Amino acid sequence: MATRRWSGLGPVFAYEWLAASRRWQGYALRSALVLLLLLGLSAVWLGSREVAGEPSVQRMAEVGRGFYAVTTLILLGLVGLAAPAATAGSICLDKARGNLALLFATDLTDAEIVLGKLAARLAPVLGLIACAAPVLGLATLLGGVDPALPIGATLVCLACAVFGCTLALTLSVWGRKTHEVLLATYAFGIFWLLSAPIWMGLNSALPWQIRPDWLPGQLALFPYNPVFLVLGPLSGPTAMVSIGLGTQARFCALGLSTSALLAAVATWRARAVVIHQASRAEAARRAERPPRARRGLLARFLPSPSLDRDPVLWREWHRRRPSRWSVVVWGLYAAFASGFSLWAIVDALGGSGTAGRELGGPIGGAQAAAGLLLLSVSAATSLAEERQRGSLDVLLATPLSTRSIVMGKWWGAFRGVPPLIIGPVLLAAALSTPAGSVLGPFLIVGLMLAYGAAITSLGLALATWLPRMDRAVGLTAGLYVVASIGAVPSAFIFFGDGPDEAGSGLASASPLWGVGFTIAVLADQVGPGREPGRQAAWLAFWIVVYGLIASGLLLATLKTFNRCLGRMDDR
Repeated sequence: MATRRWSGLGPVFAYEWLAASRRWQGYALRSALVLLLLLGLSAVWLGSREVAGEPSVQRMAEVGRGFYAVTTLILLGLVGLAAPAATAGSICLDKARGNLALLFATDLTDAEIVLGKLAARLAPVLGLIACAAPVLGLATLLGGVDPALPIGATLVCLACAVFGCTLALTLSVWGRKTHEVLLATYAFGIFWLLSAPIWMGLNSALPWQIRPDWLPGQLALFPYNPVFLVLGPLSGPTAMVSIGLGTQARFCALGLSTSALLAAVATWRARAVVIHQASRAEAARRAERPPRARRGLLARFLPSPSLDRDPVLWREWHRRRPSRWSVVVWGLYAAFASGFSLWAIVDALGGSGTAGRELGGPIGGAQAAAGLLLLSVSAATSLAEERQRGSLDVLLATPLSTRSIVMGKWWGAFRGVPPLIIGPVLLAAALSTPAGSVLGPFLIVGLMLAYGAAITSLGLALATWLPRMDRAVGLTAGLYVVASIGAVPSAFIFFGDGPDEAGSGLASASPLWGVGFTIAVLADQVGPGREPGRQAAWLAFWIVVYGLIASGLLLATLKTFNRCLGRMDDR
């Protein structure tokens, strides 16, 4: 592999692949996949055992369909998280350390450098697909699953893996920090998953009198949604859009061709962009702007922490200014969140229809889940970036106590949580019916704060325990997604989904369900038997639980901070 017999590969691929094969993280990722598959398949099987009577052919077919759905969703979710996390820091870290400039000084071609890094980081992700493909095939033995479905699902996961790795690598050519590349990649993934329902809602709201003929239909984007592509065939011929192996193969071909185009662009521009960024010093770039322009217009009027009382928090408040990438990502999130929230509120209060009241819950839940996912990407960066650059050593050499350093970092990361509460709370307050609980909006505030505190503590703890920033950021986002998505089906399978059962309450551990279902309950859109008071009690329970989790992780960080970073104890 170190020779040039294969075009595009060479010494870079051989070195990266050899180094990756000796790290324990790759084997831990495969073990995590096996564990998640075991838990998912066990949940489906235990849920099927609750039905009385002897197993029939129809019941076994339903179990097979459940096995296929759970395995596909776990694989698709893990690939969507692991692919960008594996590639986001491939060029950013080498640019920061200066290794990439040294590689460009050798006789290696740009294709050998860029494609070698891409292939070395793509191989473990493809290994995950290869590990889960036989499990998908086993689902066909129980019946209820067409043998072509595992092949189509594998093609969809393959396209998502290759595209996710290539997109993160391409963005890392221009990006300077790993978390910014991950933030942009995950934001694109969220937007792509929500584009089909968003387009359907916008298309249906447009009056047919002014709708042009060339405008695509309401379901035009569903054949390009990976979740719908793998689960749509289970609905059979009565599905909204007919999905078959040809549609899935077309999606795979489109994803691979787009990935090839992105790889070509990254190869073409890598040398010029890296040399330009290396020749432009950070001090010179800042000196071009007036000193008062660094803070921004809005930041001058916001309250600021005191330098004398909390110097670490004051430093975090003034040092960590959002970059252009962060401004674009959070600006798009704010635009979409405020736009759909305003539409749902106006439609519900104006009395023009029931769409706003019916969609208020999903809109609020999607806002909370997407916002907290973006927060999880940046939760670990405050400490991890300084640890990677070496500036944290200067802070550790000061007389500041360990508690003041950790708490200052924690509050600096937690300050991004309150803006995420505005949209869901306004929806809950506007859509609440007279029968709804008055404390509902206030409980959503507490629940969002508890979610954010737990994510902040998790990111800070992982940044303390893991020396590499990309691993800390990727693991924080991965654990959040697993908890956010896995809590809903697990609660319904083990505890039921009836009005008098605990499934819907325990599913509130997920921000997507906890915020969205609560808004739907307050708006009286969940059917009879769903009492707002019962849901309010569950919200109070999860506020306490997540508060305890956040406190426990923070205490564990305080206990292990000095030992992990090589600082002497205060005493």
